[in-house]
Amino acid sequence: MSGGDKMKTSEYLTGLVFILLLCLISIVPACGGKIKHQPVQFSQTPPPHGENRFPNWQLPPQELEKLDEPTTPLAIKGEFVTLEDKRTETGVGGASVTVFSFPSLNMEIKIKWKEMTGGILDSYNNSPRKQIAAYQIQKLFLEPEDYVVPTVEPICFPLEFYNRYRAEPGEPSLPGISCQLGLGSIWMLNVKVPDKLYDESRFLKDYTYAYFMSNFNILAYLIDHRDAKPSNILVSKDENRRQVFSIDNDIAFGEWVYSYFRPHYNKIRVAALRRDSIDRLRRLQRQDLDFLRVVYQMEKDENGVLHRAPVGDGLCPKGGICIKDGTVQFGLKKSEIDDVWERIESLIAEVDSGKIQVF
Repeated sequence: MSGGDKMKTSEYLTGLVFILLLCLISIVPACGGKIKHQPVQFSQTPPPHGENRFPNWQLPPQELEKLDEPTTPLAIKGEFVTLEDKRTETGVGGASVTVFSFPSLNMEIKIKWKEMTGGILDSYNNSPRKQIAAYQIQKLFLEPEDYVVPTVEPICFPLEFYNRYRAEPGEPSLPGISCQLGLGSIWMLNVKVPDKLYDESRFLKDYTYAYFMSNFNILAYLIDHRDAKPSNILVSKDENRRQVFSIDNDIAFGEWVYSYFRPHYNKIRVAALRRDSIDRLRRLQRQDLDFLRVVYQMEKDENGVLHRAPVGDGLCPKGGICIKDGTVQFGLKKSEIDDVWERIESLIAEVDSGKIQVF
């Protein structure tokens, strides 16, 4: 290649890079820039809950949490049988749908089950600690009937039980234990992937629609949710009560690998936010978030099986996942908790300045 040809090639590549940069600059504001909204056109009314406050839940969240309390670890005692186990229809993380029957309680429960990454229990797009933290953070500003994140619980199945229902034998998730650790998320009922998640014209006129979209956007904003692909967000099939659920929250809390050109809801995209939620956040102080350091704790029993235990002080300085002396702690790192607090402060400041309207 002659010197002139090399120069032309270099100029061509420089020009191509310049064009790509211009395209990127033009796209990014569209994905995350400030949006000017019209005022909402409805008056505040009571919360849109009828007699059935949990139409999309198999059991209310408070009751689901009791199923795995340290005093009644049903999963560890083996007081259930598996009725169904198959891969989910969507997703790439290896999740499966499992139906459990609890004979002593005369009930069946359907969950989404996903094995944890062996040895480290935390990886890209498979981060149980972030899923649990997201579930807990919503409690700061929402009542159970308004929860956006389905109930999630780590469960460590004894290998003898686990292998009874699996085509491929499982291996211990950690050295020194004899169980397969995974995350169970309650399966929501009568929900669907929305054709269009956010319709601003409807939001401005429909209080119930705005109520649930506000709940979702605040939660997604606080946890810095960056995985808004359609199958990760579900809505109720009841269009008159269109509650929104975020069912996959692995890519959050500052995760830097994500789809950069998808409009995620780690920014406030709705036209207004619920005043009640903002007021509840306003009452918080930074120390109120320290519980996120350890959001779930498990301890090994005499058979080498991990089960839920009361949350204690953080055993590892860096937080996140801590595995030490037969104890496993799930939580956020200090930097991640600090970021949640900064987002709370920023959100309140935006409301107080009038940049974000409330209803």
